[in-house]
Amino acid sequence: MSVAKGYSKFSEFFKTAHDAAAVVPFAGRFQESSTKGDREGMIKVLMGIPCIESVRIDESYTGKDEVKAAELYGKSRETVNDDGVTHEEGRICILTETLFAASVTSRFFLNALLDCARYWYNSKAFVNCLRCCECMLALPAKLYDKTTESVSDFLESREACMHLEKECSKRLKASASRGRNRHRKCNSGEGFSSGNRDAAVPVVDGKRHAVLEASSDALALQINEKRGRHLVATRNIKAGSVLIVERPFSFSTNKEALKRNCLHCHVTLKLEDSVKIPCHSCRTVSFCSEKCRREAWETYHRYECSVLNAFYEDDSVETQRQASHLLLAYRTTIVGSLFPNAVKLNNNNAEDSEIPFLDDNFLRYHAANINKEYSKLGISEVYSPHDYRTVLELETHCATLEPNINLIRAIEAIFLAKCFTFVLSKMNVVCSKETFTSLAVAMLHHLQAVNCNAYEIVENVYDKETHAWEPRHVGGAIYPSVSLVNHSCYPNVVRHSYPSGIVVVRTLCFIGKGSEILDCYGPHFLSEGRLQRREYLWKKYRFLCACEACTQNWQNPLPKTMNYKCKACSEIIDAFTVNERDERDVLTKRCHKCNEKLDCRKINDQLRKSVDRRLNAISKMYEGQYIQALPLLLEHVHFIEKFFAAPNIETIKTQQCIIQCYNQFGCTSQ
Repeated sequence: MSVAKGYSKFSEFFKTAHDAAAVVPFAGRFQESSTKGDREGMIKVLMGIPCIESVRIDESYTGKDEVKAAELYGKSRETVNDDGVTHEEGRICILTETLFAASVTSRFFLNALLDCARYWYNSKAFVNCLRCCECMLALPAKLYDKTTESVSDFLESREACMHLEKECSKRLKASASRGRNRHRKCNSGEGFSSGNRDAAVPVVDGKRHAVLEASSDALALQINEKRGRHLVATRNIKAGSVLIVERPFSFSTNKEALKRNCLHCHVTLKLEDSVKIPCHSCRTVSFCSEKCRREAWETYHRYECSVLNAFYEDDSVETQRQASHLLLAYRTTIVGSLFPNAVKLNNNNAEDSEIPFLDDNFLRYHAANINKEYSKLGISEVYSPHDYRTVLELETHCATLEPNINLIRAIEAIFLAKCFTFVLSKMNVVCSKETFTSLAVAMLHHLQAVNCNAYEIVENVYDKETHAWEPRHVGGAIYPSVSLVNHSCYPNVVRHSYPSGIVVVRTLCFIGKGSEILDCYGPHFLSEGRLQRREYLWKKYRFLCACEACTQNWQNPLPKTMNYKCKACSEIIDAFTVNERDERDVLTKRCHKCNEKLDCRKINDQLRKSVDRRLNAISKMYEGQYIQALPLLLEHVHFIEKFFAAPNIETIKTQQCIIQCYNQFGCTSQ
């Protein structure tokens, strides 16, 4: 590779760097640093290789195309085809394409945006019209002060949007007044509409924890050598309780979701009935509103826009997983390393009127290697999901990873750091060699943490044949509070996504005081055998699973029998086959441990009635009445847990239905 060569694709850089790092003496020195868990040492070894140190990054993004914009806008003006049939419904798609192709300073952008607003107004989609008006009214006049003609176009478009905004507000206010009763009916139990960007995010049950900022006070953080950091119940917690509601520290977006979902809040964007707002600089990403576009630009997108295509090279599953992890580590470093508020400048381009500065805390935290031991965060000091120190304390397994894995991560980290410093250089920010090393070390730290701490952001898609909400991945995220929850192959909580990447953790069953809160990291005993589960968990998370399902080697499919348990001491008393329980209605049993009497006939009668409630709940779910179904399911789970030992098929069936209800309440798409 020549010294002057630049890269716009990670795969090209990776091959060159990996081949160069595999030769003596670099390979031996890198392995030594890897074994010690010395991230700075690993980065310095690689940066000591001339062909890696001298690499520069080229721009890699899909820019605006004014010729294409003119062609599209002209097509949008043709309202009648050769057969004399209007194509008004398809016109909004063409106008949206025009917005993405046009420069924000051009008349095509202004005209297409105004036409979009008028289309939505005429279609009586007043909320969509307001979103287009919001985008127009947010445009600064100084973008159009180059010529008298452009100023005139801007002012005319702005005035038209102000009129539309006023009319939409009046009509929405009148509609809200007329529809108040219908709205109350919807809130009383008709469920959330598919793709609802305003899905109500729940709050934690009980009081919010005084120290664990995103959690209920029903939880406490504990630390011991065997379990590491983990969460336990401070009181008895019933099924259906909300334990954690957390916004991500940082998040990424999968390639297939870039045009399908808002980059910032992840709601589904359907071209025929949703507003799609473009980035002012690239054509790659979409937003649901001007608010999301502006927030994304200010916090992270301005630092990735010009190199974004480097993260999305092809469509293979493995490459896309890698791309999501690379982007997540990149954004995590951006959020952690820069001051929240940049220095304002007098600049004609409002989008680039700030200069970012590295946060001194970022440099100090990494210099002190704060991640080597746990702090008092979450115990005596506030544990905030937006505190960079909580991210630095996430497990990385740096010293125990194979040297070749650390080599891959270190090459990725250097590429990301070069991308970041390239973007900063375009903002007239010059990074010293020491600063570059700090950024690369941070990137490496976060890449290692992402591998074992990242969670999926999903939207749930309804399958009309199965009547089930199936998860579809949108991106990944870092949730420092949720990361405190340990794994079980039979978890007692479940996660589900809401707009803006918010994750909600709810209980699936009763959790007794002092019991640990347990999530599933992927392998569940219902879907995989013990050996496969343990192998996966060891390779990815470096622990041998000793959950109840593994230690007792629970098998799937579950047996048809259910085990009575003593409600006084929880000891298993006897087993019976569900389909044959009528034959045993006259039986009574006593616990051999505490001698508590068990009235099997009464319990069996109650079980039949409770199963009927579950079946009734399923019927309501098929009708879309998830809010009415959920209490019936939770009541059934409570009954089963009281009298029958886990695992049993009734609990499993009911928990799967409960998860379906939770899925429908959050991010959904048809």
